[in-house]
Amino acid sequence: MTGYREGDTICAEATPRGRGGISVVRLSGPDALRIVSALFDKPLPESGRFKFGRIIIRDLEPIPLDDAVVSLFGKPHSYTGEDVVEISTHGSPVIVAELLEALYKAGARSAAPGEFTLRAYLNGQIDLTQAEAVSDIINASSREAVQSAMHQLEGGLGRACEAIAVLVERLLVYAELELDFAEEDVELTSQQEKLRLADEAIGAANAMLAGYQQSRKLREGVKVVLTGVPNVGKSSIYNMLLGEAKAIVHKTPGTTRDVLNAKIVIGGIEFEFFDTAGLRDNPDEVEDEGIVRALQAVREADIIVDVESIDIPGFSNREHQVPVIKITNKCDIKLPEIPDSIAVSAQTGYGFEVLKAKLLDIVTEGVKLTGATINRERHYTALKRGIAALTMGRQGVVETLPGEMIAEEWREALSAFDEITGKKRVDDILITIFSKYCIGK
Repeated sequence: MTGYREGDTICAEATPRGRGGISVVRLSGPDALRIVSALFDKPLPESGRFKFGRIIIRDLEPIPLDDAVVSLFGKPHSYTGEDVVEISTHGSPVIVAELLEALYKAGARSAAPGEFTLRAYLNGQIDLTQAEAVSDIINASSREAVQSAMHQLEGGLGRACEAIAVLVERLLVYAELELDFAEEDVELTSQQEKLRLADEAIGAANAMLAGYQQSRKLREGVKVVLTGVPNVGKSSIYNMLLGEAKAIVHKTPGTTRDVLNAKIVIGGIEFEFFDTAGLRDNPDEVEDEGIVRALQAVREADIIVDVESIDIPGFSNREHQVPVIKITNKCDIKLPEIPDSIAVSAQTGYGFEVLKAKLLDIVTEGVKLTGATINRERHYTALKRGIAALTMGRQGVVETLPGEMIAEEWREALSAFDEITGKKRVDDILITIFSKYCIGK
């Protein structure tokens, strides 16, 4: 991180900038207590306590800045694992600016973005998955996204990865020791036990992968693309879903020439709807560009809402593997004629609750938020790499390949699972080997 130096005392405004009822300035580091003591007119409170007093700016002569509440969280029982002090003042940008300037002069420096959480990770207070969860909570756009991030912040994902890593670590320890005693032809455990450990680790990792796509959607939002031929009412449906006239509606076919998008929350989940150009043969030049953009939106969709159930040119749903909801519009003036479709009216709102319920059903089907839910590409990639290495190592055991080859696969698997949490366990492996498995050494 740019500007990061171990041993510095950092400070920053912890509340959003601007005017408000209260502002909180946070410090963390070895000199946090000394720096705040120089500005506070009362003795600092004990750890876990707070005290009311006054902040005094001491230049040529003492100048009262503001009444304040100072809270102290002594190391290691703090967010960062260091001494942390929080100063709560009135929510004035002027007061906060002067307070920060006084803290800088007393020896603190401005914290880099995310540096408090970085220190929490470096000091062992949280793992990488929990650090990511902090960001996810702050940026969550739905209730379900907050719930998923809270599970992760509680350490469930880290514990699930650690449980798999412990299994792989045992396999690696066996492999390393058997290499050390290769000349004595020592087998520390049976082939069946090695296969059992590998299968247990592979099964647990695959279970974590299962809900990735749905949980990712809960965090990032669900992309829903409206498709159909011109003049079937896609823009009217788009406007009805959003509850306002975002798209131009006109009886002339081909009114929509570009891709429009907007977000709403349905049932606690964020959906982003895309209104696209009508798909038809022989479009004019401007429409043609709109159709190109529409097809690109379709390729990136999580769900397609297809008005009047057309075949989309240049697109195969079998290749894309996304759910398609068929709807029939204008049911207020005609009877639905398309089977397995939802009848709606963009004029009266009929059928839209059914459509929204269907969208929710698709997103939440089979999703059970647990502490082991993964929702980031980084987690997904690492898990896939770990499973691949475990599978290769298992195959090596079955085929009795050289121990060096099998051990290398176990190392790769362990590295992949540790990558998710950010843990380094080389020293742990050495301790295990030399303290528990040293035979006559």
